[in-house]
Amino acid sequence: MNHLTFPLLAFLGLLNTLAVAQTTCQEARSTGRHGHELRSSTASISDSIDLLHHRIELDLTRVDQGEIGGICSLRFAPRVNGVNTLPLDLLDLTVDSVKAGGVPLSYSHLNDRLIIDLGQPFGPGDTLVVLIAYGGDPATDASGFGGFYTGGNIAYNLGVAFTAQPHSFGRAWFPCFDNFVERSTYEFIVTTKGGRTAWCNGDLVAQTFPGGDTVVTHWAIDQTMPSYLASVASANYVVARDTFPTLAGGTVPVDLIALPGDTSDLKSSFVHLPDAFACFEQRLGHHRWDRIGYVLTPVGAMEHPTNIAYPSSIVDGGTTYETTMAHELAHHWFGDLVTCERAEEMYINEGFAEYLSYVFVEHVYGREAYMDLVRDNHRDMVHRAHLRDEGWWALAEVPQDWTYGDHSYNKGADVLHTLRSYLGDSLFHAGLTDFLVAFAFQPVGTADLRDHLSQVTGVDLTEFFDDWILQPGWAAFEVDSFSTAPQGGEHLVTVHVEQKLRGADHPYSGVPITFTCTADDGSSWTTPDSLFVGGTLTSVSFTAPFAPVFVALNTDERLALAITADTDTLSGTGLRTYGNANLRLTLNNVPAPTPIRLEQYWVAADPWAADTWAWVVSPDRWWRVQADLPPGTDIEGRVLVDARPTVTGSLDLGLVQGGGGVVFHEDSLVLLHRSDASQPWSAVPGTSVLTIGSPTDGYAFIEFPELMAGDYTLGWRRSAVGMGSPVTGPETLMVHPNPADEMIIIKRGTDTAGQLLLRDMSGRIVRSMPSTSTRTVMDVQGLAAGQYSLEFLGSRSPGGPVSVVIE
Repeated sequence: MNHLTFPLLAFLGLLNTLAVAQTTCQEARSTGRHGHELRSSTASISDSIDLLHHRIELDLTRVDQGEIGGICSLRFAPRVNGVNTLPLDLLDLTVDSVKAGGVPLSYSHLNDRLIIDLGQPFGPGDTLVVLIAYGGDPATDASGFGGFYTGGNIAYNLGVAFTAQPHSFGRAWFPCFDNFVERSTYEFIVTTKGGRTAWCNGDLVAQTFPGGDTVVTHWAIDQTMPSYLASVASANYVVARDTFPTLAGGTVPVDLIALPGDTSDLKSSFVHLPDAFACFEQRLGHHRWDRIGYVLTPVGAMEHPTNIAYPSSIVDGGTTYETTMAHELAHHWFGDLVTCERAEEMYINEGFAEYLSYVFVEHVYGREAYMDLVRDNHRDMVHRAHLRDEGWWALAEVPQDWTYGDHSYNKGADVLHTLRSYLGDSLFHAGLTDFLVAFAFQPVGTADLRDHLSQVTGVDLTEFFDDWILQPGWAAFEVDSFSTAPQGGEHLVTVHVEQKLRGADHPYSGVPITFTCTADDGSSWTTPDSLFVGGTLTSVSFTAPFAPVFVALNTDERLALAITADTDTLSGTGLRTYGNANLRLTLNNVPAPTPIRLEQYWVAADPWAADTWAWVVSPDRWWRVQADLPPGTDIEGRVLVDARPTVTGSLDLGLVQGGGGVVFHEDSLVLLHRSDASQPWSAVPGTSVLTIGSPTDGYAFIEFPELMAGDYTLGWRRSAVGMGSPVTGPETLMVHPNPADEMIIIKRGTDTAGQLLLRDMSGRIVRSMPSTSTRTVMDVQGLAAGQYSLEFLGSRSPGGPVSVVIE
């Protein structure tokens, strides 16, 4: 084979591919301090060229002037025939020369694309080396996170950019394939002065002192990693060293690197780092990196393997932020050892690391501390993930504008808690350990994770991934009704379970869920094994030791459903605030300690009301109160209504939508109650609406005088405030064809003006159109197959809802 000193190559025709890629680039939402335009990644180049090794000679002696200099030696091999150019990524730095074997090569450098002419075509079997000399003022990301920082007394890089796309940001300080799939080995030879030393990935090879206060530090890492994980940090650092025992029977060196005044706080804040390491090795298998290293930097945290950039601002000697410490170490397994092959699947990196930080808490502090984190995170995600990330996204297809948003990190963690429940601890940990062995030092995708876990655990996870990973949103399962019958010394319980959706595309299937029965004496019993539910309606039967008065689902909180709940035992007097249920209770008299479960369902309430024509029933949420309240109980309640279109609000956006000429007004708000799902909603008497600010912004409290067991939801009267015209009664709606696939024809009994609203199972309005005649045609093309609800919203003659089936 040829062994030539030339740069990396791209096969003939690659320039055309690059030109197409630039037409699909996405400019960052806000530019960095250099105002550059950023474009799509070079991932496709990795199919043609394999970057084998980067040797980066980095001059940091001028960082106080905002400049760096470098010579990057790239060794690479073509994967295909006809490679005659090497396209690299290098941003905002000036290329001084490109050479191979001492011979200059021609090149072009436009924006962040450096294209080197290799002079002739090469193919598989050839290995080439090129030297690129460059320097200048390196780029940082507009977000404040990402790039190479030269200001102050610490020079360092952060390998990803939150704003720039592609997010991989090795190109800010060396030439590379800046994508998530190319993995290489690295060497760093860093020159510093003024008492500064350099810390990089891997192991220290040598440190020399050529004269004066100049220091040359040589690092090397033999494990492969993508460009965004390459790392350097330089300052007047000192190191605190330790070793941890490993599962393999040896030890791993640990370096905690900080400025001299910070080492004591660093060691104190990291007091549980040995526990984190032991936790992850026990659950995920052997640690595969040569050492553990954290280096304090002004901005972080960034999971550069063996050289984690950790923010000095959260190192205060306490353990408040130790979950961040654990999150970054967890990347040595997920996010470093295996990495997502696409930014859209960042949950593989960040969702796993975030979830493993919860597992660390469980390891150190116990199961209840873990569940506290899970509950808080889940409540936040169900309410706000789609608000912060401006959309309902599938975990495997998060847009790059939101790569580092709530879905990738926190919803990812929520769903992984659910995956653990699907599999059980033993299979979950064994499956992940085997996956990490099989795909070590490789980029992976969702299909790899799904198929390998299914194969190793023996559990077909197709439905899990289809429901929880490959579609957006959430599902809620609710007990519609149940019946009991004596069976020997036990009772046969049959439960009818309804599924509703929140932002999801299709109903979930094959969901393993536990059923908890409560007896009339307050005792409870939970099915020892999960039972499977799915689809719109499911009937499940099991034997219980008693005839229950209540049946609840998922009380063990094993699944991340669109339900948040609080449990308590009521006693005494005073205020009780329940954040998961979004309810406040005032206890005036509770004759005896009373167990209570308060569930908030983040899905549409059933539309059936005692006066269907009179109220709009909430499409957003409803509550279930399970309690055997003794005679003499006196409990008042308060519910927050919040339809402000904000991240903190947005609880009741669907409820307050007007229509048919009717403008929402808070005077029209009602609180509705039913004893169970077999009964229609009825207005709760004696309620008070307390307006907060504007009476039309949907931000108010509803206070009610007596807490009752059963279900609650919000509604509002269809008649307009101050119109002086009574509601005349329900409008008759007829729909055909039904089922339909392209259009439906709606006939009404009158031609009064109003609005036709078509809602999906989650209560979202999917079609809305005015209607001013007795016949209206509505286009339903493009809607997902399923059941919908049609209603007419008019000031004098509302109508519906009518069920519509789309095929």
